[in-house]
Amino acid sequence: MTNYTAALLLGALFATGASAADQAAVRPAGLTKYQQANTGSSLSFTFTQLDAASTGRFKTFSTELRYNEADPAQGSLVVRVMIDSLDTQDAERDGTLKSADLFDTAKYPAATFAANTLVRGPSGGLEAVGKLTIRGVSKDLRLPLALKPTANGMELSGQTTIKRLDFGVGQGEWRSTESVGDEVKIQYKVALVRASR
Repeated sequence: MTNYTAALLLGALFATGASAADQAAVRPAGLTKYQQANTGSSLSFTFTQLDAASTGRFKTFSTELRYNEADPAQGSLVVRVMIDSLDTQDAERDGTLKSADLFDTAKYPAATFAANTLVRGPSGGLEAVGKLTIRGVSKDLRLPLALKPTANGMELSGQTTIKRLDFGVGQGEWRSTESVGDEVKIQYKVALVRASR
């Protein structure tokens, strides 16, 4: 079928009073925009320090999801994390993590993840395909997503593992992985509500 013929058929469809269902089949479904709710979300991390697992969390972060269940590839995900809000239940350790040799929050106050498409992963679940930026260093990342409808919107959850040294989180003596491991596991559960627009 030529493009010209297809255009004629499409025009005829609307000109002859096709049903709303028929028209919807021609037009792609719209995206629904979700934003992080004021409560009910968590973003935590686990790392190895002196051969023992240590945990922390980020108290301040924001999330925006655009999602079309019929066509996830249209979707997008943007997360912004205020690194200065980290909390490991140890004030001295928190200060060290914020220092210039690690996160350097004075120069790089926020980390971001930005994805402009969602795809099906090997296990059948969704993955947000984008870039994670920490300390001004951006790396490709496929972020696993589990999406569950809720009364007011959607719950997004999952976990992934990154290497801190890939992003320069470890300068000077902190480049060594003898006391602090390279791998960091990130766990997230985000309550999302439908945005007005």
